[in-house]
Order: sequence, then structure tokens, then C-alpha cells
Amino acid sequence: MTGFAVIDLETTGFAYNHTDRVCEVGVVLLDPDGQREHAWTTLVNPQRDLGAQHVHGIDATDARVAPLFGDIVGELTELLTGRVLVAHNSVFDTAFLVAEYARAGWALDLTHEMTLCTMRLAQRYGAPASLGACCSFFGVQLSDAHAALADAEAAAALFALFLGDTRGDAAWERWLKMGEAFRWPLPPRRAVAPVLRGTTAKGSEVLAGVVGRFAPVDGLVGAAEYLDLLDRVLLDRKISADERRALDGLAVSLGLTAADVERLNRHYMLGVVDAVCADDQLTPDERALVVQLAGLLDLRDLEVEGLLAAAEARVSRVVTGVDLKPGDLVVLTGMSMERKRELTALAEARGLVVWPGVKKGVAAVIAQDPGSQSGKARKAREYGIPILSADALGEVCR
Repeated sequence: MTGFAVIDLETTGFAYNHTDRVCEVGVVLLDPDGQREHAWTTLVNPQRDLGAQHVHGIDATDARVAPLFGDIVGELTELLTGRVLVAHNSVFDTAFLVAEYARAGWALDLTHEMTLCTMRLAQRYGAPASLGACCSFFGVQLSDAHAALADAEAAAALFALFLGDTRGDAAWERWLKMGEAFRWPLPPRRAVAPVLRGTTAKGSEVLAGVVGRFAPVDGLVGAAEYLDLLDRVLLDRKISADERRALDGLAVSLGLTAADVERLNRHYMLGVVDAVCADDQLTPDERALVVQLAGLLDLRDLEVEGLLAAAEARVSRVVTGVDLKPGDLVVLTGMSMERKRELTALAEARGLVVWPGVKKGVAAVIAQDPGSQSGKARKAREYGIPILSADALGEVCR
């Protein structure tokens, strides 16, 4: 037996077979004795709004630049294969895993009866069901509830406590046999980097706009794969030694020459210019971003000057903020009804008109999270309408 894989999923809701999706995965690997071997986590782009953000705390901009489940299914499967799957409330996690594998094109004949559930094991000791309460009952630390890796680490710690008492139990042996015998599908592993919470910290949001802006690179096999990894590496505006080795290794595996890599780095920077110019403005922070990223990619000073000149030529104005005035139309999205009522009253008190839907002529969309992937937010981006945070509404009215 290889050991155990403790998994936790954060989701947009509970309808695994309908509209809800996984938005974060955390996995902790344990050896047969319950000793921690490895941990892995990533956010997942659910391609919809994030649901109860006040519960899981995932930033919408981070999720928007995260890989799709289909992009990580290969790496996730490698982690889980050959191990007995463990989860806290495995009925929930198993249902979502099966649904997400199916959407990615892979049949997964997994049922919760083939897994070990720390919630059920804890009930043998008279412990409460929820992960937080269960951890308190056993004195296990849960540092960041509803973050997938933190929850998986806590469930792994609980499982290690139960391991000695449950061995030899008939039900336990049945679970082990089913878990070990399970045959996972074989999706290929893709060269994508995990995206963690806080990746697109304030000041780096523009990088989220680079995704999907790459024009095809004619005649260069492997260009899309290299640019995808480079895009994820640069989200935190730095390249670590490990990330540099990963980029170099991928280039070699794809058969890209040094000249090819230089060409693709310049191509990436053109995508950055597209992103900073998308709203027809160029701010000092955006200029600094262009210079910083070009430096990380070892572009020559003359090339950097050319990029800045191209950006300046494409925008018609420099705007430091959004200035709303009485009579302007605003749209509210991605917030509770109570919050929407509060902001409607605030907007109307300042002479703004709260409009039900996004259309041309709307001055701004007000969102609880400006990175929201709600339908209204996506339409606003298509029209070039600024999306403001709910807290900023009072600051931009005059």
C-alpha cells in the first residue's frame, strides 16, 4: 500500500450535478503510518461566479487566472493514484470529483463507499460532525477554515489520530481493499502552474487581463504551452529560480531554441501592452509594470522604450480614477440583497441612477469583488465599462 491522499474541495455551492463547480483543491499525502509526505493545492477557475465568497474567501481575480479543472486533472490524478482517498464528509467531495472529472471528459467510477471519511470516523468518538468543531473536540489546529489546503491538513491530522484505533476493524479493512483496488483514469499531465490565493494582489490585477490576449505565433510548435506557463509564472511579478528552471525545462521539452524563447518573451510583452491599454488609459503603475516585466524577461532598453511608446500611442488619455456625477447610470452585481439595498440608497442619495442591466452608456458596474465573473461583470469588461468595488462607491461620487 502506498498510503493515503487526504483531499478537500472548495466549491461555488452544493449543486455538483448542475451549476456549481470546484474552485479550489487541496491534497495532503500520508504514508501508510499516517506521516505527512507532501501537500499540493491550487485554485480552479469555475468559469462562473464564486458563490459564497464570504465563506471560502477566494478572490475572483485570482480564480479568473487559475487553471481550469481540465488543466489540472492529470496532475491531480497522479497524486491520488495508488492511494486510499480520505476526506471530511467524503460524500460531498466524491460527488464533486466525479462531476468535475466527467466535465473534463474522464469517467470516474468512484463512490464514497470506496473512501475513508474522517467525519464518520470521528462519530465513533462522539465528536461533532463539522470539521471545525471536530478539530476543537480533538485539539487539532485548523488555521484557515474553508481554505482547501488548510482543511485538508486538518483532516489529515484527524485521520492520523484515528489510524491506530481503526486498524483491524472489519469496516476499515473493507475500505482499504476498495480504495487500493480502485483504478483511476489516465488523463495526461499538462504543463500548468498552480495558482494560489493572493496571486493577483492589489497592484497586479492588470496581469489577469493578459490571459487570452496572445495572438497565434505562426510556425512555432509549443508556443501556446510556453506562453501559458510564462503567464502563470509572472502573475506574482517575479521569477524564482525554480520557476526559471521550469520555464527552461519546458522550452527544451518543446524543442524551442533560445531565439524562439526570446521571440515568445517579446510576444508575451505585447500581450501585456494590450492588457494595460484595454481601458484606453495608461497609468504610472502600468508603465512601471511594463518596465518591470520586460526586465524579468531580459529585454533590451531599446525594446522596453518601444513597448512604452507603443502603449502611449494606443491610449487617448490618462485617467487616475473614475469620476461619477449625478445622472450617471450604475449597475450593482455580486452582492447580497441587503448590501444591494444599502448601496442603492447611497447611489441614489448622490444622484446616480441604479440600472438593472449592463448596456452601453452605463458609467460603472459596482461589485462586491471587482474580479467577479458574474454575467454583468463579464459584459462590462466586453464594453470597457469600469468595475468598481462596493467600498469605493462613496469615494468616486462628487
